Amino acid sequence: MAYYAFKANINWLKRKRESLIKRLGKVKPFVAGSVVKVKKRCGNKNCKCAKGKYKHESFYLMYKVKGVTKGIYIPVDMIEEVKLWSEGWKEVKELIKEINKVQKAILKRHVTERRQKRGRK
Repeated sequence: MAYYAFKANINWLKRKRESLIKRLGKVKPFVAGSVVKVKKRCGNKNCKCAKGKYKHESFYLMYKVKGVTKGIYIPVDMIEEVKLWSEGWKEVKELIKEINKVQKAILKRHVTERRQKRGRK
């Protein structure tokens, strides 16, 4: 936040905001969550996982809803694609954080300039 607090002026901040919003529009498909590999037994008593240390691997998209972690099974043929979507979400989050910082800096700068025009500190 402090980085933008001392920048040149509101016009510069508005241009910065617009460029970030344009970058946000160019982001590839995304999905909120993380891809996680889960190892577990299947439950079939005749399977090798029931008899030994072997466990089946599957991938899930993990996300939170109202503080509760949820998971969606990812089919084998979609694992790489969903990983790319998850990376896209990380990029979106970073851009949103940056836009938020700029918006707050614009607001603070606007208040400061109005006070200076009125002769107050």
